[in-house]
Amino acid sequence: MSGFSTLNTAVSGLGAAQRAMDVASQNIVNANTPGYSRQRVDLAAIGAPPTTGIFTGSDISYGGVDVTGVVRIRDTFLEGARAIAGGKMSALETRSSALTGVEQLLGEPGDTGLQAVLEDFFVSWHDVAQHPTDSSAGSVVIQRGRAVAQQLAFVATGISERWRMSYGELENTVAEANQAAVDLAGVNGRIQEGEMAGRAVNELKDQRDQLVRTLGELVGGVAVPGEHGMVSVNVNGIDIVSGRAASPFTLVGGENLAQAVTDPPRLVWNDTTVPVSSGAAGGLLGVLGADFPAIAADVDAVAVSLRDAVNTLHAGGYTLDGAGGSDFFEGEDALTLSVVVTDPSELAIAAAPGIVDGSVAMAIGDLVDDRYAEQVLGGPGPAVLWRDLATELGVQVQSVERALDVQQAVLTTADVAVESDAGVNLDEELTSMILFQRAYEASARVITTVDEMLDVLVNRTGVVGR
Repeated sequence: MSGFSTLNTAVSGLGAAQRAMDVASQNIVNANTPGYSRQRVDLAAIGAPPTTGIFTGSDISYGGVDVTGVVRIRDTFLEGARAIAGGKMSALETRSSALTGVEQLLGEPGDTGLQAVLEDFFVSWHDVAQHPTDSSAGSVVIQRGRAVAQQLAFVATGISERWRMSYGELENTVAEANQAAVDLAGVNGRIQEGEMAGRAVNELKDQRDQLVRTLGELVGGVAVPGEHGMVSVNVNGIDIVSGRAASPFTLVGGENLAQAVTDPPRLVWNDTTVPVSSGAAGGLLGVLGADFPAIAADVDAVAVSLRDAVNTLHAGGYTLDGAGGSDFFEGEDALTLSVVVTDPSELAIAAAPGIVDGSVAMAIGDLVDDRYAEQVLGGPGPAVLWRDLATELGVQVQSVERALDVQQAVLTTADVAVESDAGVNLDEELTSMILFQRAYEASARVITTVDEMLDVLVNRTGVVGR
């Protein structure tokens, strides 16, 4: 090997060490950058080429070291597991938030909930039974009846408003997912072009994985690796991103709570309904199409039960003036329930005409007893239905919160695994910097040594006798 070839070998060492320090610096400054994957320089020795010389190795020359590439450290399996865990977490979070809002709306247990208002209403009937000629007691009955109707309407309206809020959130989620799909298709194209041209695309791949994770959290998308660094994303077997092409979702179905009962909101892809169960969209579709309509129906059932129980007894009684009884409540559901009676004299509190009697009022007041209410209706009374609704909703919220806690642990484990694999360790990078700094200094020292050797050969050899 000539001295000049040694210089070339040392220069290759300088270049490789410089490149490695650049990569270590890139890792250090991006240690806190979301979605950044650490990178590593791959080095390979430039060995002696094959020779056909008679004497083996007589023409051997060494080329030094070559940087074969900068590798991005990220495990595809771990990233896929993290995306799936994130999608399930988002679905649980949106469902928990929606159900918790409705639970707070019920106000149970508490002094402002329907249970307390119902008890006050029935107690007022007992007061009328004890003082049948007292018009003020009759006025209290009417006012408390209106309070019950208003409370039910308040709950029903609140559920409807929360449905509309969740629907708006779903619209935003779908729009965001469609934009992320378009962005991912664009990044796929840039990665393909870069890899085919031999350019570095590690940062583009980080963007790609971030978009895949976003689609997982929004609609439960799962990535499938493709050619030239591109990925496809599918939701329940439907490709919303395929290479450089994106196919957006369309939100169809009912746009209010009443319509959602028969035509629940759903996502459509090319006229095909996609059953999305993960991601924020999956959670929102669940509460919009199932949870909210079921709760609203239960509230309506309470209103109908109250109406039928009171009307059954009130219509069979008589006013103190001897007139036959009529309906006390009217309406078909919680929103339309109202008190028909406007004056205490219209209350049918007597069991027979022409007598001052409060037996019917006492019977209506006795509806506070669940067993008596069941006898009158032939089924559960309003108080039982309301307690069942509050209890079932509370159990649902607790169940979702427990699942949320479990999924949070799963997500944390997935994050730790991804971070351990792809995250930047500052101590490791600083050690790498020192290592390649010493390699750089050693290569520079080789150049200095060869330079001194050549100086002796050129300037000091053969000068004797001059």
